[in-house]
Amino acid sequence: MQIIDDTRGFSSSIDVLLFLVLVSVSAVLLAPAMVGNTQLMALHDTSIAEHNSQVLQSLQNGRVDDFSHAVAGTQMDFLVTETFGSGAVDSGVYQTGKKLVAGREINHKTFANLAGESVASQFTIYHADRSVRLNLLTDEYRDNVDIQMRDYLDMQIGDRYNYNVSVVWRPFRDVPIGGETHMGPAVPDTAYVESGWITMPYSTEFTRYYVEELIADELDAIGFNLGSANEVPREETEELIAGHINDAINKTVDEAVGTIVKMTIEKTIEKAQTAVNQQVESVVPGSNSGDNPGISDIIMDEVLAELKNDPAFIEDAGKGLSEQITGYMQEVAREEVHAVISGEVDVLASDIIDQCVSNVAMVEEAKDEVLDYVFSRIDISRARMTLALWDRNW
Repeated sequence: MQIIDDTRGFSSSIDVLLFLVLVSVSAVLLAPAMVGNTQLMALHDTSIAEHNSQVLQSLQNGRVDDFSHAVAGTQMDFLVTETFGSGAVDSGVYQTGKKLVAGREINHKTFANLAGESVASQFTIYHADRSVRLNLLTDEYRDNVDIQMRDYLDMQIGDRYNYNVSVVWRPFRDVPIGGETHMGPAVPDTAYVESGWITMPYSTEFTRYYVEELIADELDAIGFNLGSANEVPREETEELIAGHINDAINKTVDEAVGTIVKMTIEKTIEKAQTAVNQQVESVVPGSNSGDNPGISDIIMDEVLAELKNDPAFIEDAGKGLSEQITGYMQEVAREEVHAVISGEVDVLASDIIDQCVSNVAMVEEAKDEVLDYVFSRIDISRARMTLALWDRNW
């Protein structure tokens, strides 16, 4: 009887059931709102990602009808300021003369073309915790490209989004040598990032076939070593093949540096230096007389000062500027490339020996694998354009 008369257990059960019912009802009522918010966030994310992709494509293909800059404009301004005082650069006569002497107009080009030319012209080497900028004559070019791109994006995006644009050119893959430009605030982790390749605005014959001819002797030597792999101690064969691969890489890097210097240094620094120096007295009378430095001297001093930022550079007055730059760059580029691929060459040598010894691959196939690897280290003709986009309100 006592058990029947004690109703506390029954009451507690009812309370638990009622609580569960209330929780279930609350879940049913709140579920649409929760799902709706998730769907809204997903829709928002998809919208920004698609918008980012569209804006990047638009930026790459957007055409600039009127673009101008002055070669060595910064150096000319410095020379005028030193000769006539700080207000002289604002003179209408000087600005007109500067445009006539050093002005360049580029019409009807895409932003991809202009950005590619910008990163090529500002060639920079990051080495031993230092940076060396080899082309100091195109500051106005870079600044004007950035202004044009910023104006275009502001018009396309409006006030809703923040953005950051970067263009990075690395002719030696993963090596900190080349050109780059960055525009906009720091990119947060929540940003939507879209990247695409742009073609550099010059033609080069640095093809796979060209590299194959360049390293033909090393490839033939590798073929010979593989053909006699069963007759020579394994360790010796690996060492020989790895040595030939490294020699092939060094040859390719040296040749690529020579090509890059001709395209980015000789065509800008030396030709512009000569042309501007011949005419600069019409803009800056007396600048090359007496103790005043000429524009050529200023350009040479600035470039050499940049090179001397790296102790690896040793000045040789008996050589021309481009020749000194080529030798310096070849040494630095080889060092940086081998730092990046450290260990890869030994692995590749071991792999192709295994393939040939076990008859998985023929010698010619192994040589093609080496060629592919060496050629993959060079990427002269492309730069990477990246657009990061993030909503100001989220």
